Amino acid sequence: MILKTIFITSIALASATRAEELSLTVEGAASYAVSHNPALSAARLRIEEASGRLDAAGRRPNPELEFDLSQNIRSREHGVGVAWMQKFPRTARLTLEKAVSRAQLAAAAAEVRDAERRLAGEVRVAAVSLLALEKERDLRSQQIINSEELIAFMSKRVQAGEASAVDAAQVELESKQMGTQVLMLDVEKAILLGTLRPLLGVGTRDTVNINGVLSDPGALPAKGASVVGRGDIRAAQANAEAAKQNVALAKAGKWEDFSAGLMATHELAEDAPDGFERDTMLGLKFSLPLPLYNKNEGQIREATAAAKRREKEIEAVAAQASAEIVAARGEMAALAKIVADIDGKLIPAAKQIEEQLRGNYAAGLTPLPEVIRARGRRFELESQRLDALRDYHLARVKHQTATGATPSPKK
Repeated sequence: MILKTIFITSIALASATRAEELSLTVEGAASYAVSHNPALSAARLRIEEASGRLDAAGRRPNPELEFDLSQNIRSREHGVGVAWMQKFPRTARLTLEKAVSRAQLAAAAAEVRDAERRLAGEVRVAAVSLLALEKERDLRSQQIINSEELIAFMSKRVQAGEASAVDAAQVELESKQMGTQVLMLDVEKAILLGTLRPLLGVGTRDTVNINGVLSDPGALPAKGASVVGRGDIRAAQANAEAAKQNVALAKAGKWEDFSAGLMATHELAEDAPDGFERDTMLGLKFSLPLPLYNKNEGQIREATAAAKRREKEIEAVAAQASAEIVAARGEMAALAKIVADIDGKLIPAAKQIEEQLRGNYAAGLTPLPEVIRARGRRFELESQRLDALRDYHLARVKHQTATGATPSPKK
């Protein structure tokens, strides 16, 4: 029975620790990260913290129960007093406290929204880079095949005494160098996956695959994209509102709460020659603090300066967001032109030269190494095109991030 229990437990633990395989698109990876990133999950608790502060704000203080006892040490005379006191605000302090906390709650929610925006941008950058690496690796592999053909041809030429062994060694060295470049691409991929896994919230044993292709450049986004939806701008606006309400709260703090309540006293006193008499009295108590020494000037100045600073921060964040959008759109336009030039002029010209050399080689006018080198130049142009296309998509990600685009969470 014990062995059976151990066996079942082992199977359950093995199933629980089984590695997961994730196959995601670029946008799917961003959505998955928004749902599963542990740091973002921790940040969302700030909203609950702010909500708790809002519940606690604007509440009256608890009433106070006072108790007095006095005893004459030379006789039986004594007195007992009880008072019930409650503080009342002289201003709209409680309402202002509620307004400050409400604005802080809005700021916390906006900050979480901004964290989602930035996280989605980081994941998109890593995913696009991975897609570009895979395509670059394919191109390098084709170049290696091209070099191996050239090496085989040169070896035959060397054996026939028609080529120099040094030339053949140089071609072989270039092929090995390309093989090293492929290995370096594998290292870059491992680094990118190491960066992507914690962003997605997956373990080191899990396999992450990014599917899809880098599409050709399309229409540029419209100019003058709105930035009002960005989390950092909304957070700055909410913080400015909280600072504004805090100024009013600091001014209201000049007038401290007054206290009012009921009191009852019972005394046993000696009234010679009649003896002891008992007296019970009821009354009112009132306490009014006077702002003679502390008028809250320091806190008012501090709150006023903070409110002005928060207003300036809105302008700064909005200007930064607009600059990011303009820069990303300009980068997209320039890179789209580069891709178009490579597609429309350079690669067709390289293919034409390669075809001409192929024809000349068939006619015995051009040696095979020239044909193979022409193919290699075409591969290099395709590699340059891929770099420009990758940078275009990275610029598009910057534009998405700058406009505040946040994917829907993926379960």
